Amino acid sequence: MTFYSSGSNQESQAIAEFNSNSGINRIFSLDVLRGIALLGILLISIWEFGGFSNNEQIRLRLLQKGNNYNLYHLISMLFEGKMRALFSLVFGAGIMLYLVKPNLPGTVSTHEYYIRRNMWLMGFGIVNAFVFLWPGDILFHYGVMGILLFPFFRMSRKGLLIAAIIATLIYCGKMYWNYADDKKAYRKYTAVKLVEEKFKKDSTARHKKDSMAGLSVDSLKVRDSIGKKNDTLTKKQAQEKGAWEGIVKNNKYDSTNAGVKKDNKEMRSGYGSMWNYLLQRSQGKEAAWLYRTGIWDIGSMILLGMALFGFGFFSSNFSNNKYLLIALIGIAVGLVLAWWRFDTNHTRLVDYEKYVIGHSLPANLLFPVERLLLATGYAALVMFLIRINILQWLWGALSAVGKMAFTNYFMQTIICTLFFYGYGFGYFGRLSQAQLYFLVAEIWLVQTVFSIIWLRYYNHGPVEWLWRCLIYRKRFPNKKKTA
Repeated sequence: MTFYSSGSNQESQAIAEFNSNSGINRIFSLDVLRGIALLGILLISIWEFGGFSNNEQIRLRLLQKGNNYNLYHLISMLFEGKMRALFSLVFGAGIMLYLVKPNLPGTVSTHEYYIRRNMWLMGFGIVNAFVFLWPGDILFHYGVMGILLFPFFRMSRKGLLIAAIIATLIYCGKMYWNYADDKKAYRKYTAVKLVEEKFKKDSTARHKKDSMAGLSVDSLKVRDSIGKKNDTLTKKQAQEKGAWEGIVKNNKYDSTNAGVKKDNKEMRSGYGSMWNYLLQRSQGKEAAWLYRTGIWDIGSMILLGMALFGFGFFSSNFSNNKYLLIALIGIAVGLVLAWWRFDTNHTRLVDYEKYVIGHSLPANLLFPVERLLLATGYAALVMFLIRINILQWLWGALSAVGKMAFTNYFMQTIICTLFFYGYGFGYFGRLSQAQLYFLVAEIWLVQTVFSIIWLRYYNHGPVEWLWRCLIYRKRFPNKKKTA
């Protein structure tokens, strides 16, 4: 690949000097937290990679007992949504860290480099979703949000904190809005059912009247045909009935596993067939999900990360007691909310129609608050442990993973798609839940060792290096002078 250089020699020299030292403008705790978030995200994304279907998850939630349920319950409570939230938190801090850099002499502004940075991030995300066939890609989302939230970096830290809280409350509102749509769909469904009941009564009364009238067989056939035509639902009524039945189906365990069997068959097929099968899913995640939910899901935590950076949270400016207090409150309250959500979700899955009738609020209403508290609590706990010099070898290893987060994210996609998809080894839907987590642990080990060894010889991971070259439009040496 050829990179082109723009501007004067002075610009090239300034950029080269800026990039020559990998330690410049890095905060150790951010690298550690980024590494933890990246590895933790795989614990949840392995469900989609490996074919741990939503139908099986519903079955376990309804079961509410056994080792499989306990394992799923534990992983979901501790990690589902929380690791992406932690990654967003670190991403927000990274925005501030990048934008506070002074402009390099003889070069374009840092702000322009920042926009280029996020545009290329979006490009990498498109490749990850539509070339490597990972519909759960998040790179595109972060590129979009990085640009959308660019003006916010000029706000005060208190203003950013308020913005994060408002975004979280809006996210809670979205949860209620979605549930309100379900309740509205149910009301329309009940109205259609009343119409159908009226049709049934009218039909019974008509047949009784006709039989008493002593009409001929031909006359009865004509009248019956006219009656059936009048007893047919309109197109709109049929759609309203089907909409609610679809909602119930999505919230109900399918004992036939028809959808799972179809998914397994498609995911074990060749690359071309899989590309067509996953296209709509990838488009929905990169577009519809982002603009309906992701903007609040990711944006709220990015804003919080920007605010915490301003308060010095990631620079160890807080006392040990303050970090510990934030960790205890965040994790304790977050787990209580997670437990309540799980318990309420069981009621919802047993009979969703009954749940909609009897509950004014959705089970996941406070999920945005739950993930915010747990992600912040996890971050504070790690900061506390780093401050008191416990497990320094672990933090050093995780910081290496975090420094190469971009490379490691692509590695996770490539390893998992080759292992599970049909154009690779085809293990999609063949491993148990526990076996999926064993595979995750193996990937963690490989990525940690790889990151440590790579950074002994190179300044940046291979994808990070390519990203820098694309941003600054110049090829940089990556190998360390002394390994």
